Amino acid sequence: MGWQGIKPTDFALKMVEESEDHVKKVATVGLQSVITMSPVMDGAYRGNHRISLNTEDHSFSESTQDLSGNGTLTKGSSEIAKLKLGNTLYIQNNAPYAVRLENGWSDQAPTGIYSIAFMNMRTV
Repeated sequence: MGWQGIKPTDFALKMVEESEDHVKKVATVGLQSVITMSPVMDGAYRGNHRISLNTEDHSFSESTQDLSGNGTLTKGSSEIAKLKLGNTLYIQNNAPYAVRLENGWSDQAPTGIYSIAFMNMRTV
């Protein structure tokens, strides 16, 4: 009698694929959340949300401005697409005033940005 149903190796591969897809979805929600909740004056904070894999990105450039957030989302999404199980994904912003914004410094984001984004990610 031959094997019936999905083979264990096929099942394992499918689980890896589905798990990676889910992690990518959670990361995308996180990125979208930090972008949309970012207070905007000149777009520098919004434009400096960084996505990196396995290594933190400590860069910041005042000239990297993105009022709409579309460019930041596109760039970050291309990094999220590279994610594999076992990778560490970082979503960060190294603006010198990022901690103040997170602590309610801006009337546009009185409850912070990343803390709220993390709560949004938990619901995916």
